[in-house]
Order: sequence, then structure tokens, then C-alpha cells
Amino acid sequence: MNKRVTTLAIFIFFSIVIVVSAQRLVSLQATRAIELALQNNETVRKAEKVLERAKASLRVSKAVYLPQVGITSEYQRQKDGDIDERDYLTRAQMSVLLTQFGAIPAGLDAAQEAVRKAEIEYERAKKDSVHAVRSLWHNIILTQEEIQQRRAIEVELQEKLKGTRDKHEKKRIRFLSRLNTELELSEQQLALNELQRRFDVDTAELIRLTGLDPLAQVVLSKSLPDDDVTLDAAVELALTNSLDLRDLRGDIVRQERLAAETIWNRFPELSAEARYKDLHVLLERHQQNRTWDAKALYDPVIWDRERDTSSMFETNPRTQDGWEVRFNLNIPLYDGKRTENLRSVELAELERLQLEYTEKTKLIRVAVRRDYRAVTNAKERMEIEEKRLSIRQEQLRTIERVLDEVRFDIPGYQGLTFNDAFQAQAQFTEAQRVFYQARRNYAAAKEKLRETMEWIE
Repeated sequence: MNKRVTTLAIFIFFSIVIVVSAQRLVSLQATRAIELALQNNETVRKAEKVLERAKASLRVSKAVYLPQVGITSEYQRQKDGDIDERDYLTRAQMSVLLTQFGAIPAGLDAAQEAVRKAEIEYERAKKDSVHAVRSLWHNIILTQEEIQQRRAIEVELQEKLKGTRDKHEKKRIRFLSRLNTELELSEQQLALNELQRRFDVDTAELIRLTGLDPLAQVVLSKSLPDDDVTLDAAVELALTNSLDLRDLRGDIVRQERLAAETIWNRFPELSAEARYKDLHVLLERHQQNRTWDAKALYDPVIWDRERDTSSMFETNPRTQDGWEVRFNLNIPLYDGKRTENLRSVELAELERLQLEYTEKTKLIRVAVRRDYRAVTNAKERMEIEEKRLSIRQEQLRTIERVLDEVRFDIPGYQGLTFNDAFQAQAQFTEAQRVFYQARRNYAAAKEKLRETMEWIE
């Protein structure tokens, strides 16, 4: 009975382990990782909510352009001795803005600008998220490749150490040769442990960006391909994709409009009203916003109770019969050069924005050229360090063979000591470190160029 229970428990345990492992293992491709980051990353989602809030605020500012409907009720009562007078009046109010001309109202302009800025920041958050995923992808792939290569070296060193121990036991080589091999193996194992910890941290960061299960085991598909782009194409991409230039272009367009709108300060102050019974058509000027609004208003009485005309509450007629027209015009002749000076202010700001746009364009061209050349430099450095690593490895192995087997007589390697072996070992270890770092620098330079181009395709 106990054996059956134990067997069942073991079966259930391994079934749970298999199911959990299957649930946590996630195979990712670069495009899928980027999609998940854009969907789940908190920074991107916060920027999206800011944009939604700005759009809602814009709709609030535009609500005045939609029909306005309401009901106004009025109740009054007076008692004088035995006379108790009551009054009821209810009107429907329906109005609509027929047209508006003049400057764009300040509130609406601010809401439109908030939406435009929020759209740019949303795009910036998405681009930053994509570049962060790509940088992590480079790091993780290179870490995996370095782990594989160092594991292969570790296996070779373990075999070498086994042979070295056998030779030392047979008194064929000195103890220092064995220690040198053990030191080399320890260096590789230390590097592997550091890489494994680095892989764990980078993977956790990638999981955070993509919104995956924190306990998931992520397996990346393959390295990102190299970008085949010329310097001229890179510059054009940067100028096309630049969010800073896009923001400045929007600022320039808005500033051109603000400069043109100063002319409305010279427009006559005009107000008018036409009424036929309960239907009104109004033309009013808003001094603060420099706008003229043409509005239609209809306010019929829908519930009324007649009052005594001698009542103190009788202040307005109950019904409006006939028609009425009112017109007022005020023409400004001289405003102390206020409009002229306002226009000078707006034009100066416009010229400043245009100069800033030109300056930003030049800076982007230089930045792309600098980063493009940095990629070439990093690639050449990586190729040189790869050759250096190969030379250091061959040099170390040759010295080891000469010291292990006295009968070897290789030109240029006579009179070697174990100090030469230790130095060669240190040079090989350093060459490994420099080469792997050169590969990371090359990947980082490529991604930096992409960030400068703001290229996420």
C-alpha cells in the first residue's frame, strides 16, 4: 500500500513539474517580443493614457460647437393678506453655433497642442521601448553565444586537465604545468558563471518589458540581422523619423497661424441680433479670444401660468411677438501700435523656431554620420580582436606543448619557462575578454545608430 501511494505521489509530482515547465517555457522571435513590449510595457501604456486624456480634453473644448439643449424652470410666490399669488414658468432652450470666425480660441488651441504633444510622446515611448528590446536582444544572444563557446573551451580544458594530471602522476610534467591548466579552467568557469548571471538579469529585464510571466523561461530564436543601409539613406531616415523635427514643424505651423491671427485685433467690434418671436440669431464678439460667434437660439415657453400684471414678480413679458433687429459696430482707428507690436513678437518667435529647426537638422546629420562611422570602427575592431584571440590561443597551446614535451624543438620557442606559460595564459584570457567585449560594442554601435535614426522597422 505504501509503495503504491509513494509511486502515485512521485507520478503526480513529475506531472506537475512537466506541466509547469511547459507553461513557463516561452520561445520568442524578435518581432513578437517587440509586439508584446508595445502592448504590455507600462511606459508605453502610460503614454497612451496621456494621449487618451488629451483627446478627451479636446472633445470637451469642442463641445461648444455641438447643439446645446436644456430646460429652465422658474417658481415665484407672494402672499399679501388673503391674496396668495404663485407663478410658474418653464422654457426650453435650444442653441447651436452656426459659424465662428477669427482667431482660434485659446482653450481650443491649448487642447489641440496637448494632443499633438501627447502623440509625439506616445511615439517616443514606443520607439524607446523597441530600442530597449533590441538592445536586450543583442545582449542576450551574444551572451548565449559566448556561453556556448566558453563551454566548448571548458570541455577541452577539462580533457586537458585530465591528461595533465595523468602526466603529472607519471612524473612526465611538472606540477606547475598542472596548476596552469587548473588556473585556465577556473578562469573559464568564472567567466561562465558571470555570463549566466548576466543572462539571468537581461532575461528578467526582457520579461519586464514584454509583460511575460516573471517565472517564464525565455528562449530567443536568433540574432537580429544587420542593417544594409548607406550613409545617405541613414541621414534621410533620421530626418524623416525624427520626432524632434516633427515637433518643431508643428510648432512652426502653429506659430505661423498665431502671427497671422494678430490681424484680427484690427477687425471692427461687431455685434448684432435678429429675433422673430422666440427664435434669435446672435452675432457676438469675444474680446479675450478675438472670435465672432454666430449663434441660433430658440427658447419657447413650454409651461406657463398667467400672473397678475400688477405683481412685483412681473419683470419680463411671457411671450415675444413680432420681430426685433439690433446692430452695433465699433471700428478701431488707432490702438497705440499694439497690433503691430504683437505681430513683431509672434514673428520673432517664428524666426527663432525656424532657426532651431535648421540647427536641429544639421545636428542630426552630424550625429548620424558620427554613429555610422562608429559602427564601421567597431566592426573593424571586432575583426582585429578575433584575429588576436586566435593568435593568443595558438601561442598558448604551442608553449604548453613545448613545456610538456621536451623533445619539441620549435623555432622561436627555445628556452621557455613556466613564467612564459603563465604570461601566455593571461594574454589569452585577456584576448578572450576583449574580443567578446568588442562584439558587444559592435552590437551596441549598431543599435545606437538605429536610435539616432529613430528607425524601428
